[in-house]
Amino acid sequence: MKLFPALLFAGLLAGGPLSASELDLSLNADAVKLRGGFDLTNNIQVGGSWLYHQDKGHALTADAYITGNAAPGAQTLRVGLGLQLAYVDSDESTKEDGFAVPLGGYVRYRLPRYDRFSFGGSLHYAPGVLSFGDLDSYLSWDAWAGYDVIREATVYVGVRALKPEFEEVGTQHMDTGLHLGVRVRLR
Repeated sequence: MKLFPALLFAGLLAGGPLSASELDLSLNADAVKLRGGFDLTNNIQVGGSWLYHQDKGHALTADAYITGNAAPGAQTLRVGLGLQLAYVDSDESTKEDGFAVPLGGYVRYRLPRYDRFSFGGSLHYAPGVLSFGDLDSYLSWDAWAGYDVIREATVYVGVRALKPEFEEVGTQHMDTGLHLGVRVRLR
C-alpha cells in the first residue's frame, strides 16, 4: 500500500502521451515540495505533488481540475476547481498514515500592466467522511507572490500549511511557514 502513491506520482511526472506544462520546486529549511501539472485539454489539468518534511513525514497528491479564466475578456485571473487524492505518511512515533479526497482549488492573478508579477494560492480540505486509514481530516493551503525572470520561469516566495489530523497524534503541522520556489513552464 505504501508503494502505490510513489508509483502514482512517478506515472504523473512521466506523463505518457501528455506533455508537461509546469514543474514547480519549493523548499524551506525543513521541507521540500515537487509538483508537476499537465494540461489534458485547454480547461482540464491533472497533476501531482510530493512533499517531504525531514522530521514529520511525507505527503503525495494526485489532482484534477476544471480550469479557466475567471475575469471575462481578460487573461489575468485563472481559477481551477477540483479534487485531489492525497496520501500522508507520518514519521511520528505512531507511524500513522492514510488517504483523503480533499476538495478545493487554486487561483492565479497576473497584474495586467506589470505582467511579470503574479500572485496566487490554493486551498484543499477533506473532512472525516472523505478521509481514510488513520487520517481523520486533511487541510492544505498556500499563498505566494512571484516574478517572471523569463517568460517560462517564475521565482516566488510563499507561505504554506499542510495539517493532516490523525487518530492518535491529532493534528500534525507537517509543513507550516515560508518557502522559496521556482516554477518552470514547458510548452
